Amino acid sequence: MKVAIIAFSPSGNTLKVSRWLEKSLVAQNCKVQRVNLARDRKLFDGRNVRQYLKKTIKEHDLLCVGSPVYAHHMHYNVKNIIKALPHPKNGWGKLAVPFVTYGGINSGIALQEGAKLLKKSGRIIVAGMKVNSSHCLSKLKQIKRTVNEGMPGDEALPLIEDLACRIKEFENKKPEDCADITHKLAYQSPKVKIKAHIIFREKVWQRHMYPKLIIDSDKCEGCGKCVKLCPVQRIELNGKGPFIPKGKPECIHCASCVRYCPTGAVYFDADWAKWNKLLSKAADGFGPMVSNEKPKSAVYPLTENGYEMDRRN
Repeated sequence: MKVAIIAFSPSGNTLKVSRWLEKSLVAQNCKVQRVNLARDRKLFDGRNVRQYLKKTIKEHDLLCVGSPVYAHHMHYNVKNIIKALPHPKNGWGKLAVPFVTYGGINSGIALQEGAKLLKKSGRIIVAGMKVNSSHCLSKLKQIKRTVNEGMPGDEALPLIEDLACRIKEFENKKPEDCADITHKLAYQSPKVKIKAHIIFREKVWQRHMYPKLIIDSDKCEGCGKCVKLCPVQRIELNGKGPFIPKGKPECIHCASCVRYCPTGAVYFDADWAKWNKLLSKAADGFGPMVSNEKPKSAVYPLTENGYEMDRRN
């Protein structure tokens, strides 16, 4: 069985899961192509996304698409990539599996969003997975409390192996004999769904509520780490230091450039007391951001095993 895994992983969580999924599928004697779409300048330089995908993704029977959850949603960059997918023919498989990683507070409606878009592209959704992970903003030194430090880790491996086994089961099945499970990914309560649609709109939060990225060229040593690490390739470097040319994608606040800048030349301007209070409260399961969903991590369709695994971890 040939499986293609494409993942957009700004902070590394989704990349980690995609690597483990690749390893588990190879153990199931599947042929796997894995592509990390983050930091690929060819994808984010304004070229035709569909042509890029046609040239990059090899022939496969089943497509896995991985994304981080941002403000209750599948990240809009991944949504745009799914919308650009070629129709399932000429080597593009008809079966699909979306998977998401989220920072422990709320996986929102991301998994169902991805499934709906994949289904709209002509694919059959045969499984889905959410993985409880570390929160990228909580890794900043200004945040006093980390959320799910070190996750995903070994606790996620049985889940990923379970998904690989389920994918393998479709090897000898015709697509028309496979049931679509998109409706089974609607696991959130009506309240969470309403908040996702009305309150947590990623681009609005990105522009008006998230911390503002500042670049201080006087502190820059020209190492280029910020350029290399930016998942949407919006930062460039010249003789005066890092800068953001006009027309580049907006900052998605993954915090990679901030965390790894050795001189503090790249930083977020924010009310850190407010953000510390917000994240700490959410990590304790309180406030408008949380869902307190159970299980925290799961492969869908759910089985009794999934709940037992979540209780153990």
